Amino acid sequence: MAALLLLLLLQLLACCRRGSAASPVRLQPSPLRVSCPGPHGQVFQRQDNEHRVSCLWNSTVTLHYQPAPGAGLEVEGDVGQPPSPPCCLWYLNGASLRNISRWSGQVVLQTEAPSPGASSLLTVQCSSASCAAPECFHRNVSVEIAEQDMRLFVLWPQTRVIQAWQPVELGWCARLKSAGWQYRFSSRGGVPSSLLLPSSEHQDTTSPAVYPRVELEQTCATYYSYRLTVRYRHPGIHVASVSVEEMPHISLNLSLKVEPDLVHVLSVSSKLLSVPQQPLSLSWWLQPLTLSTLAYKLVDTQAIGGWLCSYSSFTLPSNFCAISTPQSLDEIVVASVYFHVDGKRFEELMGELHLLNGTLSLTAGKETPIHVDLCPGKTKSSTYIFRYNQGTFYTSKDNNSTFSTDCPNTHTVFYQYKELSYLLTIEFLASQWYRFKMYLYMNQKRALIRSLAERDLDIHVFSSARPSVLQNFSYLVWFIPTQHPMLQCEWTFYLQLFGTKKDHIVQSSTYTYNDHVKNATRFVRRSALPFDAEKYTGFVAKVNCTSSAPTPALLSVRVNNRTAKTIEAPVVCEQKNCRILRCWIQRPTPRSIILYKKRALEFFLFVKLNVDCDIGISIRPQWQVYPAVDTKTEPDWSKPVNTSSMFGVRMIHLTVPANSLDYGLYLFYFTAEVVPIRTSIVLKAHDMIYVQIERADLVANISGGSVRTVKFSDRWTLDGSASSDPDSEEGPLIFTWYCTKDLADYKTMRFKWKNRCHPFQKDLRWITPSGPIQTIPPEYLPGSTLYYFRLVIQKGRRMAYADQVIEIDPGPPLVLDVKCLENCGTSLIPTERFALSGKCSNCKPSNKPLYHWSLFSDTSNEIDFDWDSKTSTGRSGAYLSIHAMTFIKPQYPTYILHLSVTTWDGRSTSYRRPFAVNTPPQDGRCNIRPRYGFAFQTKFVVKCRGFSDSHLPLTYKVIVASNIPQTTTVSSVVENTFGTILYFGSEPKTPPSFLPVGMPSRWYRLTIHVQVRDAFRAFTQVSLRAYVRRPLRAQSLVRVFHDLLDSASHLSVSTSAQQIGDRLRAGYLIYLAASLLNSVKTIPTVQLPQAHLRETVVKAALNISVNSIMEINQVVAVISEITESVEKMNVRSQDLAIGKLTEVTGILKRQRSQIHWSEGAEIQTSGILRCLSNVLRADLLHLKNVSSNGIQHVFSIMEGVTEVVFWGKVPEEIETLIETEHWNITLKKNEAWNITNYLPETDTCHNCFYPIMRRGNVSGVAPDTVFSTAVFEFDDSPFPWLGYTSDIISMVMGFKMAETKTDGDLVPFMPERADAFLARKGGVATFNLLMGPDKTQTYTTGGFHFEINETATSMYFQIMTKLKVTFKVLIFTGTNLTGAQPVASFIAFHNMQTVASGNETIIDDCSVKGPYIVCLPKSLLVGIVQKGGADTQNITVVLKTHYILRYPNQKMVSIYIFNDQCLFLNGIESEWSKETCVIGPLTNWEKVHCICVSMRRRRSVSALPAPSIRFLAAKVVVLPNTVDLGRNLIADIPKNPLTLIIVLCIFIIFLLLCCWAIRRDRAEREIKYIIVLPDNEASDDGSFLVTLYTGSRCNAGTKAEVFLQLIGQYGRSKFRCLWHQPSPAFQRGSIDCFLITTKKKLGDISSFKVRLNNDGISPTWFLSRAEVEDMSTRKVWFFLCRKWLSLDKNDPSRALKFSVTDPQTPLPKIDYFLIHFNRRLTEYHLWLSIFAPVNAGAFTRFQRLCTFLAVLLFTLLVNIMFFNAGKDDEAPIYLRYMRSISVGIECALLTLPVEMLIIVLFKYSQKDPPPVVTKMYPKVDSTYWNNCIVSEKDANVIDTQEETTSVSSPQVGKTPQKSGSSFLEGSILSKVRRLSTTIRQLRKIPDSEPLLWWWCVPVAWGLVLTITVLSSFFIVLYGLSYGYQTSREWLIASGTSFLQNVFFNSILKSLLFTAMSTIRPRYCEDIRWVTREKHVEINSAEETQSTGHRRQSEDTRWATQEKPVGTNSAEETQSTVRPRYSEDTTLETQEKPVGINSAEETQRDT
Repeated sequence: MAALLLLLLLQLLACCRRGSAASPVRLQPSPLRVSCPGPHGQVFQRQDNEHRVSCLWNSTVTLHYQPAPGAGLEVEGDVGQPPSPPCCLWYLNGASLRNISRWSGQVVLQTEAPSPGASSLLTVQCSSASCAAPECFHRNVSVEIAEQDMRLFVLWPQTRVIQAWQPVELGWCARLKSAGWQYRFSSRGGVPSSLLLPSSEHQDTTSPAVYPRVELEQTCATYYSYRLTVRYRHPGIHVASVSVEEMPHISLNLSLKVEPDLVHVLSVSSKLLSVPQQPLSLSWWLQPLTLSTLAYKLVDTQAIGGWLCSYSSFTLPSNFCAISTPQSLDEIVVASVYFHVDGKRFEELMGELHLLNGTLSLTAGKETPIHVDLCPGKTKSSTYIFRYNQGTFYTSKDNNSTFSTDCPNTHTVFYQYKELSYLLTIEFLASQWYRFKMYLYMNQKRALIRSLAERDLDIHVFSSARPSVLQNFSYLVWFIPTQHPMLQCEWTFYLQLFGTKKDHIVQSSTYTYNDHVKNATRFVRRSALPFDAEKYTGFVAKVNCTSSAPTPALLSVRVNNRTAKTIEAPVVCEQKNCRILRCWIQRPTPRSIILYKKRALEFFLFVKLNVDCDIGISIRPQWQVYPAVDTKTEPDWSKPVNTSSMFGVRMIHLTVPANSLDYGLYLFYFTAEVVPIRTSIVLKAHDMIYVQIERADLVANISGGSVRTVKFSDRWTLDGSASSDPDSEEGPLIFTWYCTKDLADYKTMRFKWKNRCHPFQKDLRWITPSGPIQTIPPEYLPGSTLYYFRLVIQKGRRMAYADQVIEIDPGPPLVLDVKCLENCGTSLIPTERFALSGKCSNCKPSNKPLYHWSLFSDTSNEIDFDWDSKTSTGRSGAYLSIHAMTFIKPQYPTYILHLSVTTWDGRSTSYRRPFAVNTPPQDGRCNIRPRYGFAFQTKFVVKCRGFSDSHLPLTYKVIVASNIPQTTTVSSVVENTFGTILYFGSEPKTPPSFLPVGMPSRWYRLTIHVQVRDAFRAFTQVSLRAYVRRPLRAQSLVRVFHDLLDSASHLSVSTSAQQIGDRLRAGYLIYLAASLLNSVKTIPTVQLPQAHLRETVVKAALNISVNSIMEINQVVAVISEITESVEKMNVRSQDLAIGKLTEVTGILKRQRSQIHWSEGAEIQTSGILRCLSNVLRADLLHLKNVSSNGIQHVFSIMEGVTEVVFWGKVPEEIETLIETEHWNITLKKNEAWNITNYLPETDTCHNCFYPIMRRGNVSGVAPDTVFSTAVFEFDDSPFPWLGYTSDIISMVMGFKMAETKTDGDLVPFMPERADAFLARKGGVATFNLLMGPDKTQTYTTGGFHFEINETATSMYFQIMTKLKVTFKVLIFTGTNLTGAQPVASFIAFHNMQTVASGNETIIDDCSVKGPYIVCLPKSLLVGIVQKGGADTQNITVVLKTHYILRYPNQKMVSIYIFNDQCLFLNGIESEWSKETCVIGPLTNWEKVHCICVSMRRRRSVSALPAPSIRFLAAKVVVLPNTVDLGRNLIADIPKNPLTLIIVLCIFIIFLLLCCWAIRRDRAEREIKYIIVLPDNEASDDGSFLVTLYTGSRCNAGTKAEVFLQLIGQYGRSKFRCLWHQPSPAFQRGSIDCFLITTKKKLGDISSFKVRLNNDGISPTWFLSRAEVEDMSTRKVWFFLCRKWLSLDKNDPSRALKFSVTDPQTPLPKIDYFLIHFNRRLTEYHLWLSIFAPVNAGAFTRFQRLCTFLAVLLFTLLVNIMFFNAGKDDEAPIYLRYMRSISVGIECALLTLPVEMLIIVLFKYSQKDPPPVVTKMYPKVDSTYWNNCIVSEKDANVIDTQEETTSVSSPQVGKTPQKSGSSFLEGSILSKVRRLSTTIRQLRKIPDSEPLLWWWCVPVAWGLVLTITVLSSFFIVLYGLSYGYQTSREWLIASGTSFLQNVFFNSILKSLLFTAMSTIRPRYCEDIRWVTREKHVEINSAEETQSTGHRRQSEDTRWATQEKPVGTNSAEETQSTVRPRYSEDTTLETQEKPVGINSAEETQRDT
């Protein structure tokens, strides 16, 4: 602390100026005032003052400072200058925060939240000029940053035991306060329940004595304190909470437990006693008698007497039966009670009370006595409250100086001890007398006292069991709860027995509690007791039985003379007989009738025998056993089974020993006789059970126990011979062994491939599943594995199994012998092949080792390596060969090659080989100059620069590429860069050199490869392009040619190793000379002696020494170039070239064996093979001059080349394919174990060779012996001088197989057998066979015949077809098959071999067998010829199958005839042999299978051995000429007119329907009536248009008269007859409109009534809906009726009432669905709409009918096209009808778009024609005035004003009165004109529907006409060529399409759309009603008559903005005298009010 103070002083001295001379230390106030305002205001603590400030913590605290009051007045600076600011240091928790020298500002702190109760202290220490240290100091300012802290507690009562309405004083203290804070107190159930207290209303510190804890006292001493008092009305747990309304948000809770009031038990009051002479001494005692009963006793030990007691209703006074301590004579019992409680267990309590000379002593249990001096003479009154363990709670004394001894004074003591509370009152009278009162209470919460009213006597009465035959008495038994001994004496029982008639008492007895009987429950069944008998006491009364009737009894129970209960309980005295209740043989289930037991096992039978008898009995059981046939047949009771061997035959428990009964069914019959003692009664009972004796279970046993452990290398056995049949040893046991690695497989018995024990295991069964003993060879199963073997034995139907777990120990560890075969240097050469051998040395083929190679980086991360494309071996073999150029761009400096080997026996090991990669030279460029030039004239220079490498020196190799890589390929070479070497040396620049001519096909482009190599042969290759054209000066080429050869001869004589570049240069010059000869052969102007010059070139090439690969390259390049035109070489030149190639091949072999680089050597082999191909082509060019010696040398060189390539191959590598223009070579390398049985199961290969070596050969070939196999394929025979050359029909195959020694030498080897497949080139007679139905059309047939002679051999023919059917092949003699019998027959299958029917041995001598291949053996053919007697004989072959073709077809079946022989050539010097190889069974029309079997011979080879290549070929035997007999066998299909008849019938029906449809269309266009009722009066005020919709249900229309009454707001109309004659109305689906007038206006229509008169043939009527419109107001009401109407015979005048439908109420979904569905059917169903009652819309019936005709014919056409297109898809006849139905369904769906297109074009591209107005004639026959009918089409709108002068004639008033008829007509016309009404037009196209262009209608008609004509034509055209069966199937398909279209597609579509529209709620507006209004006016009668009955109408379009109807002026009426129409009419749309335009608008519209 001293150091900190010193530091502060030093800082102050450094910051501030030093003061004047030293003076006494002064202490001044701080010059700054610091405040901490927050969002909630300034906060304060109790300790705050001017130098101490409090601040409420926040994450960011802002402090403001300003000058303190008076800080700038003491010391002033210079005149006019303010004083300098102080220098203040700010410290936070002792750490320096910052220095400030300003008078005002703010400081922002970022602080962390302090721990609860803690705070942060900020100290501000200032110094100023007026007060400088050390003479003067300013006071520090302290800022305490703290969080609000609150504590809530209970001040009183401190025990937390709170009674109801008891005051509870709560307190809380808080560290901080603020002016804006308020505390809210809340406590539900308290008084007050809520209170708001400002934080400023705190109180002084509470006395420390009232705080509950010391810690709380210390904390609240420095806090602000608050207190309040609360009371609680109800007991329970109450929560008091205090929270701060403003910041900070703090809430504290406190739980308070409120106990209920005390319950009064008793009160005691004494007499007046003397204080000195009569001291008071009382003792009390509380004892629990039971769990729910307490006894209390108060004793006066002084026996003063005179006590008065009063008891609560809960208590029962009692003297108790037993007293624990004897009562003395000087004691008096004041009170003795007991009461019942509900609660916890109570303990025994006791205490004493003494009062002596004014001192009260209280004693309770073992507690310390309490003494209270009441001071009767000194205190007027006092109150004392005591609770044990808590001390005195409250004491109140009232001292009165004027105390008078004459007046009584009272002292009250409240005394509580556990569950008891005493209230004592002592009244002192004067100073000598006193009176004592005591009130006893119990805590009701701790002991809920149960009222006596809730308690009833618990007593149970029973009558004992009935008396037995030996007894004449019974018992009455009753039970009460067991009582405490102190209460037992209070129980008394009175029993009275009456006579039978209850007229007298027979017996009367009294019982007390002491008369109880032990074990009284024995008189009553315990199951009948509804209580726990152990907790009750029983009483028994013996009752004598005088009769068998029940004896009445009355039992009275009295307790303590206060509680009584009487129970009437009759005693049963009826005698009881003995009986057998149950006799039952135990069985598994009660319904079991048969028990199944094993013969070899002992079993038991037990009987349950229950006897109800009260006296002793004797039982005689008996068992009998009978053999039974079945459970339904009664056994022979006279022949029981001998049971002498059974134990317990006369007992209820029977033991049947093992093997005592034979197999079969037995009946065990048990009888029991029960005899009561001393009676003659015999009770009998019996039971029986069937027992099936079965064979015992088999016993399966595997020796060795359930778990065994065997060694991997041991031979061990599974021995199940100990298994047996316990029943009999006769008969064999069938053993089956199973094995798996997962025991759970046996639960499902399903085989899982991953759990197989052995690779040869195909299911759960073991490889050799049968036999009792299984011998397992060593190393047969993998080690370190558990195998679960199961043995299942079976005998007959019995089975058993046993399991054994075999654990096999692991074998010896694997040993890997990893060797590097190629590229084995210290660093990997990336441009060369990398080969390794990683064989397991101690693995056997039987171990099946699994190899797995992986490549890791130097960081041990596995690399995603493409093993398939980067290697030739993959990653799963013992050998690894990585292609060259794989690591040409290494990503890592080093790699790790990892090999893991796992054998199937469980052993594994691994090997890691790290290797580094030599990176080739990088970052260089090369170019050639010039890029364009002429051959042999322009000199080119190749220059490289920029290459760098760490392994110097660098060498440059420039190669001029040739065309050999394109003509001869070696698959193992990654990039073939064969070509002549232009330059090789260390200089990056080549000397100027000529280049050969480039490729003319690629613009004379020439490729040049530049390889830059480092010291380790790794190179980087750059490819350049130059364009070298032919030379311009051809005459100088001869000179150039000789110059090149001369230069080459000078360079080739150099033999030193240093001059290798000269020899390479010489080779290049010779190559240029050869190239010059090849390039000038196409120049006609240059004539050179080609043969001579080529020989010169060859000789020059012979002079080149070949000591290295590059020199070999130069020689091979020259020879390959010179032999490109081999036809211009002479024989000598060819021989010289072959000789040089022989030398080159030998040197290449030696170089290859020494250098071990494969890539470069194999590149050279491609050039050598190209030379050989050219030479061999020259030898075969002229077959007459073929040199066998030259060909022999060619094959010798081939063998050498293959040996070179074999050097670079490793076993199990993919095949190496060498391809040339005329032959191919396939090289394979395998180990012996992989060659055994190598012939694959499939025969997909065409040119393949499979050697087979048998197991266990005497040759002793080791399994790991490596064999190399070369297969040669020649398109043409290379041996034209040998025989059979012209007969060879396959490719010629050569093969060589050799054993590879460890040093790489190849020793020829001949396998015992070889299978070769040779692809055919010809020699197969093929033709398409005509197939078709036979004459009877029951099957499909076809045939051919050919001619044979007696020299015929076996012949084969193969049936080729796409069908998978079975053919029956019949062989006949001759060509006449009528009545002929086949000489042989065969059955040819598509998936199995052909078999001969009838004579199976006929094809035994046939070597070729396969599906669809039929063999005619030689024996059969020779026999036919010999039987015919002629030299030749015709053979007829007939093929039959089931009926699959309906008409002749020549494309379904093809026949291939072949007859082959295999040829073998053992070396070139031998001849073709036919005996060594035979035809194999896999021969077919594509390939020939040859099997060669010979003795294997081994021989060594010399330096240049004779060719060891063997050759195979196939020759054809002369094939016969075949003749197709199809037309003679196949039936002629006549023309079928069925389709023509159907089309004609369709057109006839169409024409008939057209006539009907046109008439209906005309009728609907002419008549559409609006019916005006004849009884309408012109004077009527109201007019309504009523539209009635008749439903579309069956018989919905009516012929009866319909009466209608409208009911409105202001009244109702009379019933009006809706008369409509002669117009039809109320028909099914019709819409009828009636104009009805009423006397007065009805207002809003609410309903209408309808009734019928039951006339006509259809008296019922289904009214769907209705619509009423007020023509004056244009208001419309809708009615949804949906009712059937008929006449009620009982009430003919009864009418059906329909109320208006609320537009806002959703319609019933079913009603809307039916209405909408009916509308869609009548409008959108193409077929049903034609015959609908009403045809809505402009789409007429005739148009619909024509559309339907087009769709129907198009459907027929599509169906028939399907059948024509699918005529080749044959199927069995039973599937054709299903196919027809499916085709019909598909076609119906395909025609839907066409149908919809035509409907849309017709329906939405036309409007209704304008309506025609029918004139009103003034004279009409009176017979028609019964009903006024106005045609809607003629007068769509009737809208006139009432009678006006402009409309009436001037002479009307003067005209005399007309006749009745004229008057009636005039009145009607006048009435019509006076009706101010609007009749709505029946529209047919809704406004919402689209309207297409007018020209769509002609397009639709054209489309209909086109489809109809074309469909009819093609249907007839196709149909005439079909047979009856096909036509019938087509008709089925067409009918299916028609039915689907009519009854499925359209209906389903309507249902779907209707259902979708019904999902959401629908209203009236969603239904289509009669349409919106249009106005039409009718001329007057006079005007009509004067016009001569002419129709005058003018079409106008109504204004879009319509107005409500009103009464127009006369001018408007005159201007609207002509009718108005709307062109488009729809049947159902929503209505809108329409008004009449003014006169001006009308004129403008006109």
